[in-house]
Amino acid sequence: MSAIDPSTLGTGVVIMWAGEKTNIPAGWHDCDGTLLSTTTYAHLYKIIGLSYGASPPQGQFYLPDLRGQFIRGVDEGAGVDPDATGRHDMRNPTVSYSGVGSVQASAMQTHTHSYNEVVSSSSGSIDNAHAYVSSSSNTGAPSGANVSQHETRPVNAYLYFIIKL
Repeated sequence: MSAIDPSTLGTGVVIMWAGEKTNIPAGWHDCDGTLLSTTTYAHLYKIIGLSYGASPPQGQFYLPDLRGQFIRGVDEGAGVDPDATGRHDMRNPTVSYSGVGSVQASAMQTHTHSYNEVVSSSSGSIDNAHAYVSSSSNTGAPSGANVSQHETRPVNAYLYFIIKL
């Protein structure tokens, strides 16, 4: 089996990096939202433009900031993301934007869990009466000052996202 040489991948490619940040290969950068020069990195700027921050300082552009993010494919009208129109610029939530690099806030849809509850009654005899009662319980979006502690998420593992310069 041959290894993939990361130097053969094209500018703008984003991959997951299993090594430490200090071992990111030359010609690659952590997707940490760093500002880069549009002149020095003209080829990358031509590819990603202002997709990761609509208002950078003059002559600069932002790398994607994928720290702590779950990645989602662009919907492109497929209807899989019903909230696609609620997406915004990665750096400025007041700028509505639904293209590559846009983000959306976390959400937890209200839903109901149904279950059968076992009810026992003791009559003092050896035989206890048992009954099953159908019940349900609603869950909803968390509220309050500490909503980040109520995140809905799958089991996950940390890796770095890195971009070819």
